[in-house]
Formats: sequence, structure tokens, C-alpha cells
Amino acid sequence: MTALSSSSSNRSPWRDRFRAPTLEELRRACAGPEGGLLESARDHLLATPGVQEEVAWQGLPWRWTLVYSAPADATRAWAYLVPDPAKPVLAVPITEEMVLAFPMDRLKKHVRDGVLTSRKVAGVYWATWELTSKAQLGEILELVDRKRKFFLPKK
Repeated sequence: MTALSSSSSNRSPWRDRFRAPTLEELRRACAGPEGGLLESARDHLLATPGVQEEVAWQGLPWRWTLVYSAPADATRAWAYLVPDPAKPVLAVPITEEMVLAFPMDRLKKHVRDGVLTSRKVAGVYWATWELTSKAQLGEILELVDRKRKFFLPKK
């Protein structure tokens, strides 16, 4: 076996852009505490009515990513979950209109700062967080819940 073929056979399914991995392969590659965070995030995102999950290549640095779409926001992905085996990442695109409507002062500081200091492109804040703990994930998912409520009919 050559060095080239042995290195490609050991390549993480998350890194191999030439072969679309299955969801199960991505889950296996993200083991340990990171895998638990990944599963918790997936469960929460998929619990939102109408949200669908798709594995899609997003280029560097996200590579193979779980992309969530929702009929409530057909203009962009609902969220992105990057199953990086070293550090899973959750990205939640938030529009300027949402930022103005959300009670931002009620969010935890790191979540609020994650939105307000994120890269803003065409009126969309691309807030991203490396997932480090269940508590931190729960605080970020509060933002996802606020996004869901934003699209509910106003009373």
C-alpha cells in the first residue's frame, strides 16, 4: 500500500470531499463528549416542526455539514451543524429584523456577543459557536427557539 492510499483510507469521512458520507459515518467520527453535544443539537433542531436535515458539502472550513432547512424561512438555511470531530460547531443565521425583534438582553452574554460580533453579510448575522458543554449548547438553543417563535403568527 502506498503512502497516498493509506492516508486517504484513514481520512475522516468529514474531511473527504470526494465521497459523500452517511449521517452514521459522521456521527461515528464525532465520538465522546463531542458526539453527545452533536446528538443533543440534532435532536433539538429536528424537534422544530417542518425542519429537515441534509448532509451537504459546504467547503472549507465546514466541509460536510448537517444543513437544516425550514419552510418558515425559505430564504436561507435554518441552521448549520458542523460535525468536526475535534470541535462541533453550530451556526445560526439571524437577520437584522430578528435581532431587532429579539429581547437580546435576555440571552446569555456569550450568545448575545456571538450574534452581535459575528460576520454580517447582506443583513444576515452568521453567528457560530464551537460546542463545548451541554449548558452552553442549551443557551445557544434558546436563540434557535426565539428564531422559531419569530416565524409564528403574531397574536
